[in-house]
Amino acid sequence: MDMMIQVVGAFLAIYAFAAALDAPKRYLPYCGLTGAMGWLVYLLAEPGRGVVMANFLGATAISLGSHILARIFKAPVTVFLIPAIMILVPGADLYRTVYHFMIGNQSLSAGYLTRTIQIAGMIAVAIFITDSLFSAFWRHITAKKITKDQEK
Repeated sequence: MDMMIQVVGAFLAIYAFAAALDAPKRYLPYCGLTGAMGWLVYLLAEPGRGVVMANFLGATAISLGSHILARIFKAPVTVFLIPAIMILVPGADLYRTVYHFMIGNQSLSAGYLTRTIQIAGMIAVAIFITDSLFSAFWRHITAKKITKDQEK
């Protein structure tokens, strides 16, 4: 039940964030759905794989969902990706990094900074890998379609 509440909360948060970013109104539910899907993947992966790997898998799901929706609606990928990825951004860890730095607890600050950089890096890598693979796949499909059309 707790997981369902978190996923619904993620949907609402991303929906509101996409509206604040002035995303087109017709795409708001899909932005929320993409963010909720990424958060669900994160929640399912986190217990067995840890926070960093769960963020990678969640960002991969968000990036893949964004690419699919962009092709379906003939819209830019960033319309779906930017709002949805915000659910995984390690803002709390960054806050803890600065907080512990300011109170003089350097070792704890360094630990949070390391984890923040790892999470941010994994999000970036997930988006890059998904984008590269999806682009290569899409090029292959498009080239096949063009070749098939030329044979007619």
